[in-house]
Amino acid sequence: MKHFLITATIAAAASVAAAQTTPTISSQSIIVNPVKPDLQVNVWTAKDTTGTKVPTYVAGEHITLNVKTNQDAYVYLFNVDGKGNVDLILPNRFASGENFVRANTTKAFPSQQDKFTFDIAGPAGVNKVLALASKTKLNLDDIAQFKADQKTGFATVTVSGQTGLAQALSIVVKPLPSKDWVTDVAQYQISSKVATPPVPTTTTTTSWKSTFQSTLSLRETYNFYANQLKAQGYVAGLSTTSPGQMTGDFTYEQGVTAKLTVKRRAQSMTYDVVIQRQTKS
Repeated sequence: MKHFLITATIAAAASVAAAQTTPTISSQSIIVNPVKPDLQVNVWTAKDTTGTKVPTYVAGEHITLNVKTNQDAYVYLFNVDGKGNVDLILPNRFASGENFVRANTTKAFPSQQDKFTFDIAGPAGVNKVLALASKTKLNLDDIAQFKADQKTGFATVTVSGQTGLAQALSIVVKPLPSKDWVTDVAQYQISSKVATPPVPTTTTTTSWKSTFQSTLSLRETYNFYANQLKAQGYVAGLSTTSPGQMTGDFTYEQGVTAKLTVKRRAQSMTYDVVIQRQTKS
């Protein structure tokens, strides 16, 4: 009887050890499950449906990220830029921010439900998008948190760099059975040939102005600044377009408004951008 109990205990321990394996940290793929589970996830950009190439984007250009799983799963999307800055893209607090994905369905970010675009803003270099799929919801509180005073729909990420993200995620997924999680990585390049427009200050400065040269179109430049304001919590209102100029009105909480004016000088790639903020008395 004692021999049976000892044998059963050893067998159970071996089963747990086989079910849980140490994640592999990879310079190419960030974090990898060393066991190939039945669960699969694929991530790709709109410019490369295979997810195997490195398409090029320029500042102000729209990007759409897509993810698909072969089983029902919770999907977490991270973006690591060329300087090691980490953003948690999914889940988020926007209309399509729920990260539970049904089997064999494609989830896009932004989706058609979202009233905004996801615009490239630099820095130049290769970006990696990591998709982590899990059969159970994960606790990422040590990696990213939605704060009570969060002014954007994205969580605040507390880790930095690809290695830092990989190490933090390793701790999260290590207790899981190996068959219950998997990752995939897509890459895209932000071109250094196109100057990234200057980013406006996030303060309530009455007026912010900038003059610069860029090969972006008038609409791409306008969208770049419109999305900067939306990221600060402003809601877009009426916009107007005339030859060489676009303007738009934005509203914020407690009566704060902003007016965005983007003007391209005639027969030139020089832009004049003005953001005027005003608080109603």
